Amino acid sequence: ARGLAFTVGLTVLIALVLVHLTCCATSATATVNHTCSASSCGNIHNISFPFRLKTDPENCGDSRFELSCDENNRTVLYLFGGKYYVQEISYNNYTIRIVDPSVHKDNYFSFSNPTYSLSRYNFSLENEYVYRMDPRKETEWYYPQLSRSLVWMSCEKSVNSPLYLDTSTCNYNDNSSSTSDSKRYRYVTVGITSSSQVENSCQVEKMFLTSWPINNISCKDVRDELVYGFEISWLYGICNSHCGGDNYYCQLDDANNVQCIDRMYNPGG
Repeated sequence: ARGLAFTVGLTVLIALVLVHLTCCATSATATVNHTCSASSCGNIHNISFPFRLKTDPENCGDSRFELSCDENNRTVLYLFGGKYYVQEISYNNYTIRIVDPSVHKDNYFSFSNPTYSLSRYNFSLENEYVYRMDPRKETEWYYPQLSRSLVWMSCEKSVNSPLYLDTSTCNYNDNSSSTSDSKRYRYVTVGITSSSQVENSCQVEKMFLTSWPINNISCKDVRDELVYGFEISWLYGICNSHCGGDNYYCQLDDANNVQCIDRMYNPGG
C-alpha cells in the first residue's frame, strides 16, 4: 500500500512539473512572438508593432493596424473604406503618412481629383476609430492639427478670392463631371473649416487632407500637397497598452514622450 501511494504521488508530482514547464514554455514563446521581426514592403522597411502586414503570423502586431502589400509592391492602408499608399511610418512621434493612390507624380503642374473624400471630421468621434488627427492631446483645440483640408468646390458663379484657386489654370480635368454641370466653375480651397467660409453660389464636392506646409495657394502648391499626402496618429489606438486602462488618455509632451492622463483627475478639486 505504501509503495502504491508513493507511485501515485510521484506520478502526480511529475505531471505537475510537466504542466509547469509547458506553461512556462508557452509564456516564453508568447513573449518572443509579441516582439516579431520587422516586415517590409517596397520602400517601407520598418513595419513593426503595432503595425503588421496581412501576410505576417497572426500573433504579430495589432489586427487593427493591418497593412497590405499590393501587386506593385506598395504598402497599403485601408481607411474608412478607402485605399491609401503608405509613404512613411514614424515610430518616434506615432504618426503614419499616407497618400491617395490617384495622385501621380508624372505631370507635376497638373493634378487629378483624389478618389476618396476625407476630412478631419472623420476622426472626431471619441471611440469610433483608432487613428486621430492630433497625437498630442485628446481635446483637439489645444494643439495644431497634423493635417488640414483641401476642399474641391463647384460654383454657379465665378469667385474672385485669393483663397479660391481656379482649377482650369492647373490643367485639371474632372472626368466625373457631367454635361449638365460643365458650365459650373471649379475651385480648390485650403484650410476651410466651416460652412460660413463657402461662397453662396458654391457647394463642396470633396474634401481631402494634407500635411504639406504652404504660405500661398497655386497649382504647384496644391500639387505638392497632394503628392505629399497627410499624417495621422495611432497613439490613441494603443493608449491602453501604454497606460494600462480605460480611465486614462494619452498625449505627447514636447519631447514626444507618452504621458498618461487620468480622465477622472480634477486638479481644481
